[in-house]
Amino acid sequence: MARCFACLTGAAVVATAAPAHAGDMLQLAPSSKWHVNYADDSCRLARSFGTGNDQVVLVLDRFRPGQIVHMTLTGRPMTVHSDIRRITLRFGPDDPAFEKGFTPGTLDDGKAALVLTGGLWIAGYNPALAADEESEGPRRHQAVDPALYERIRFLDLQIPGKQAIRLETGSMASAEKILAACTDDLLRGWGIDAAAHKSLSRRVAPVGSPGDWMNRKDYPREMLRGRYQGLVHFRLIVDEQGKPRSCHIQQSTRPKEFDDAVCKGMMTRAQFEPALDAAGKPVASYYVNRVRFKI
Repeated sequence: MARCFACLTGAAVVATAAPAHAGDMLQLAPSSKWHVNYADDSCRLARSFGTGNDQVVLVLDRFRPGQIVHMTLTGRPMTVHSDIRRITLRFGPDDPAFEKGFTPGTLDDGKAALVLTGGLWIAGYNPALAADEESEGPRRHQAVDPALYERIRFLDLQIPGKQAIRLETGSMASAEKILAACTDDLLRGWGIDAAAHKSLSRRVAPVGSPGDWMNRKDYPREMLRGRYQGLVHFRLIVDEQGKPRSCHIQQSTRPKEFDDAVCKGMMTRAQFEPALDAAGKPVASYYVNRVRFKI
């Protein structure tokens, strides 16, 4: 069996309504506003749907400008007993359904949580473009027509063997505007020109393969001995010469030994072609990715 030791890889309040069962689908109306959390390294939006044992909380995290969000779903309806780790999603009537993997977990209050694997778009979903943004490739961020967010009316969720769920989100236009404003503030907080980044002629581009920046020797010895695994999202500030200036952990499953190993490896081995502004001048920028420690 192959082993991978260190793999780089404001809306209005809506009145609460009782859940509606349309055929085999559980339909949940909003039971809270969108709540936003401006953190140093991320922007988070969260909203509750349904009440009691039917309540589901939708959490969207964005770690940098662009269309990509990371999704977490919590609540008892998210309990999974089978070994299948795939979920099918569809944002509104205009977008196609698509599959994502997930990692199940449990909150302190005993409710289930599903953390979806990787990032996704919430409008105008395009697997090829989404994959390019997720990998922090050299393309510019792909713009999405705001009208697509406006036309969203629901989020459908289907896990094999479980009842389908529809979260009645309504338009996602205001939610996307909140996230976009928050990520501009993130850049300014990182010391980066947010306006210049809207018209880059080239994004930060890795020199060589990012997969070579971490290897088996970077797996913390105590964590390997204890067979601990981890997933670490990190951010590097990359200067005008393409050198990493600082490393920040954006999200991590911990323990801290994994975080320290990631930043040590990145600051030692990561190399880049610097970002270029609209006139072709090198500018300070950032690079985000994640490292999975797996036995």
